[in-house]
Formats: sequence, C-alpha cells, structure tokens
Amino acid sequence: MSPKLLHNRPLNDYEINDSFDFSIKATAIKNFLEQNTESLDQNKMLVLYGDWGSGKTSLMRHIENIIDKGIYKPIFFEAWEHEKDQNLALSLCDALTEHIEGNSEIIKNFMKGAFSTLKGFASGITLKSSLLTGLGIDLEFSGKDFVEQLDKSDTPSFYKSNKEFKKSFWAVEKEILKTSGAQKLLVFIDDLDRCEPEHVLNLITALKLFFTYGDKVIFFCGIDKDAVAKAVKTKYNDVVKSEEYLEKVFDIGFNMPNVYSLRKLLLPYFKSKTRLSNDEEIDNVELIEEFFVTIGFTNPRHLKKIFNKYTILLGYKRSNLPSNIANLIPNIINNGDGDVFETIYCLFFLILYDFRPEEFLDIEKYDRKINTYIELYLRDNKDQNAEEVIKDIRSLISVNDIRTIEIRSLLSSSRSPFVKFILFFSHSQPKTFGPIYGQNLSRYNVYFTDSSITTAFSQFLMQYEEALVDIQKESRYYIYNLFNLVRYLL
Repeated sequence: MSPKLLHNRPLNDYEINDSFDFSIKATAIKNFLEQNTESLDQNKMLVLYGDWGSGKTSLMRHIENIIDKGIYKPIFFEAWEHEKDQNLALSLCDALTEHIEGNSEIIKNFMKGAFSTLKGFASGITLKSSLLTGLGIDLEFSGKDFVEQLDKSDTPSFYKSNKEFKKSFWAVEKEILKTSGAQKLLVFIDDLDRCEPEHVLNLITALKLFFTYGDKVIFFCGIDKDAVAKAVKTKYNDVVKSEEYLEKVFDIGFNMPNVYSLRKLLLPYFKSKTRLSNDEEIDNVELIEEFFVTIGFTNPRHLKKIFNKYTILLGYKRSNLPSNIANLIPNIINNGDGDVFETIYCLFFLILYDFRPEEFLDIEKYDRKINTYIELYLRDNKDQNAEEVIKDIRSLISVNDIRTIEIRSLLSSSRSPFVKFILFFSHSQPKTFGPIYGQNLSRYNVYFTDSSITTAFSQFLMQYEEALVDIQKESRYYIYNLFNLVRYLL
C-alpha cells in the first residue's frame, strides 16, 4: 500500500505525526517556560528562529497543546491572517479582547488606550471587530481617518496615553487570567514571515515598546531571520543590522533544528534493504537520508512537497499507462521493491525541477557542457595541441546521443564509464577542467570546488560508486528520461 499524501498544515497529534522529532524541542521549551516563571517576569520577549517551512507553527502549536494550563493561558495570534488590517499591533489588541467574557467596559478602555497609544502604527487599519462597537466607532471607519480625528480632538499627551494603556492592559490581563484560572498569558505570534516587511517591523516594535507593559504576559514569536533582515533593510538600509535589531528586541531565543532525523518520514516509503552481488546489504532508508543531508535538502515543507510528487509517481506505476509514458518512470521503490539508486535519481530531479530550475536547465545540455569543459581546458592550457586535447577529452567524456543511452550502457562504455555517468549530473561551470582518467575520480574535486547541489550530489554518487555500478549495471532505464519525467508527468 502506497503512503498517503502529506499535508502542510501544522501537526497537532505529535505522537503519531511528528516525522521530524519536533516534540523533543517542544517538550524542552515547555519545561523551560514552566520552570522559569519568575525569571520570565523580566524577560518577556521570546523568539523561535527558523526558516520558512521549517515547522515553527507545528512546534508552537505543540507547546500550546502541552503547556500546563494552570500556569499559562495560551493565546495564538496568526499575524498573516490579520495582515489586511495593515496594523498588526491593533489587530493583536483586538485578538486579546476575544478572550474576555462580557466585560465591555474593560474592552472599551483597553481599545481606546490602544488606539491612542498605537495611533502611529494605525494609519492603514480598517476596523472590523464587533468588540469595538462599544467605542461608538463605525466599523467601516478607516484607521487613517480615526487617527486624524484623534489629532483634531482634545487627545491626551503621549505620556498620559501610555499610562492609561498600561493600566488598561493590566485590567485585560487580570480579566483573562481570572476566567482561565492561569497565572500568566503566553501569547504566540506566528506567520510573521508571511507578512509585508513594514508590517513585520511595526508589530515587533509595538510588542517591545508597549505590550511588555503587561505584568503577567509573555510573547513567543516565530521568526524567519531572512524575513526580518529584508524588513530591516527595506526600512533602515544598512544603518541597522538585522542581527543587532533582533538582539535588542528579544530576550531569549530558540532555534529550529538545522538538521532533522528523516528516518520517520522515510520509513513508510523505503523500509527495505538492497542486496549486492557480494551478499552485503544497503539500508535504503539510511542511504536516502544521507542523500538528502548531503545535498542540504532537509526543509520539512519542501520534503513534504517532494514526497507528495513521489506518491503521485507510485500511483502512476500502479496504473495501466501507455508504454511511452510508463517508461519515463524509473524503477523507484514501491512496497519494498525497486532500485534504490534510480529512486535517488528520481528524487534529485524532482528537487531540481521544483526548487533549483536554473541547475536543472544547466545540466540538461550535455553536449554543451562537454564543449564548455573543453574550452576551459584550452583556456588554462594554451600550450597544448588543441586538436589532440579535444580528441582526448571527447573520448573520455562524450557519448553519441545522451537521449538514447541506457544507464547500463553509460556504465559499461569502453573508457572511463563512471566519469561519463557523473558528468551527466554535473554543472557546466567548474573552476577549470582536464582529463579524468580511468576509474580514478580524484581530479573531479579539483575541478568542481563549489558547494552547489549538483556538485554535492555527484560527490555523493562517487562515494557509492562500487555499489551503484553493482546495482545499476543491468539497468535499461534511459537516463535522459529523468528530464522528461518531471516535465511531463508532474
């Protein structure tokens, strides 16, 4: 039975669905929060750093689920859902009041103080919450107009507004905690990396300047450093560095794992071993996990996208497709049967096509690559006989027509077969180039010194040359079909 399609929604049932072991980090943070309530009175701004798609939402949702509700009342604010309001700080105030049951006077005072204090952030907001009717404000009234009205009226000074906002914030805290029975509020701020740069900085600044007035509230933000760096550069150019900005705002920071254990994710797909001709065995899960780590492709959201496409291919293989279509799909592993290396080639091309399209197009032009390699050699070896060099290099690395070459033919050619195989996956711009003789590929790392995904993949294959040749020596798959596979079937 093939695996099911994976979803990108935050995971709630970690005991079943935690393919990336996020629950370990979530439990550690949960214990920290519960055991350091007094210390957190003075350290109210916490942050979880992680790239887009790294699982920040899932991890924070898990903390929300497992935190001791007698200590913390968790409130989850998804910033991106409120971005159309433009003023995220006021939207957060609105969200907090939703946890107050019935006390309209507290809500009225709080929102009035919020508008007065945060009006510098409010020029774009359009009020929408039914909770604001107590203020006597038209729900279609824009924030810009409201700010102008405040400026024209007899509004209090900024000092007095701050003082009133702080007092009303305390009242909101007290009311929510009284209802929940908890000791503190734990407010999660999520999806900031999906917001416009200006809105990101406005909310973070408002949190630091105003919301930490609260006595019994902690803010826990999920942040993509790249998104903040973009926002800081947009607003301050190079005057303020994003790292410095974040250090000033957040008191305590945590990080999403950079490298995940992928075994749980891979087991449903590849729980089998491959036997070599010498009776040794390769653990397919371990080999494929090493492949992902070697090429640096471990982002959970990206992995899910690739494995959903892999699942679609498994469905195609079970279908009665015409042979010209079925032949595009290599012998990928399904229910324990299949070729582990053809599976890896397939996964690699899925990754290139979706996430590295320039590299995909670059390696496709095999003949052009060969000409580029020759030009590089002649550039760096001007004293060589050009005609002889070209003849020698072509005999080592050229094939008649890559589009009609089976893997077994590529691996059994008369001169340097594995060299030709590796160069199929290599990019067209090495540092320099020269002959690579026999089965000795040590010169490859002299020519390809970069850290590109194609170079990393070629080096991975070279590491398993003996096993690859053993398994693939009878493969009748046309290697160029990998390009057509991802173009026409997915």
